[in-house]
Order: sequence, then C-alpha cells, then structure tokens
Amino acid sequence: MSFIYVDESGDLGTKPSSSRYFVIVAIKIDDSRKLERLVKKTRLRFKKELLNSNEIKGGYLPSKIKIHLLKRLNKIDCEILIIVFDKRNRYKACNYCDNNELYDVLASELSKLIKINKPTFMFIDKSKYKQKDIFELNERILKNVNNVKKHPIQIEHANSIHYKGLQVADLISWSVFQNFENKNDEFINIIKNKTIKTVFED
Repeated sequence: MSFIYVDESGDLGTKPSSSRYFVIVAIKIDDSRKLERLVKKTRLRFKKELLNSNEIKGGYLPSKIKIHLLKRLNKIDCEILIIVFDKRNRYKACNYCDNNELYDVLASELSKLIKINKPTFMFIDKSKYKQKDIFELNERILKNVNNVKKHPIQIEHANSIHYKGLQVADLISWSVFQNFENKNDEFINIIKNKTIKTVFED
C-alpha cells in the first residue's frame, strides 16, 4: 500500500496582494506511520513551543522546529514531488478559467509526476467543498497519474488536523514557496529526494 499527501502554498488570486507563485506538493510513502511518528516525536521534543498548536504548519513554526523536521524527513524513505507555477503565465495554463479550474489544471500536472505501483490512498488538503468540484478534480487526477497497471486509488479530501502526512506536506510546500516567492532557500536546500517541475514556462 502507498500513501500520498497533497498540499499547497501561495494562492491563485489576481489581487496586488496575491502571491506571484503557487506551489503544490505531493509526498509519496509506503509506510504512513513514519510521518506520524516524525510529527509526534517532534511535538514531544518541542512540547513547550508547540503547546498551543493543534497541528504542524510551516507558516508559524519556529525556524529551529522547521529545520529539525526537514532534517529528520531526509531519513525517511519517501518521494517528494513538487509543481511550481508562476502566475504571470496563467494564460498558458488556462486562459479563461476560474481559480477552481486552474487548481485542477495544476493538480493534474502534479499527478503526471506520480507513479502508482501498488494500491494507493491519496489525501488532499481540503480546499473544495462542492461535491461536483471534488468529483471533477478526482477524475482529473485519476486520468493523469502514471498508473499503467490500474492499481486501485482512493482519494480523500481531508482536514490536515487529522493527518500528520498533510502537515508535513504543508511544511514542504511552505519551504518551496519561500524559495520562489521570497528568495529564501534556507529550508528548501535541506529537503532531499525531491523532484521540482516548473510548469507553463516559456
């Protein structure tokens, strides 16, 4: 059994205050308990700092905890797949689509990097609430993943508070986002075993 956790950083808005980049990340791992133990052990080690935090989030963790988590993640056998999108190229991705469809297009690009070699559970950080939107995204993902042998894939749109893997995906997406949006490579340079693809570039 494989487990995939998907989360993103940045936004798809067009306001002046919106981000320039949008990052979407997948962690693929055969033993999800390893990510659970990583987060639990981190919470125990930094019990005081994380006392009032219900979950691990890249945006507000102290730097020393981020670095600790990312270094420990390197010791876990997993694959990290990353799509980076510069929103100046929005017209190349889908010229007249709304943000909901644009997200689906980018999730499809991420799916193309994923090779399925056994039955798989995929957990996506919940950002869609209409059944129609969820169904359409799931269909795009299933169409685009590299699943030659047609292994069963179950997709769940979930709240990250319930899944440690989604929390780790959040930290990774935040780290990549910092590199592209804010030219801060301190955290992305720690992450090993990663594949980064920029999409819809010239």
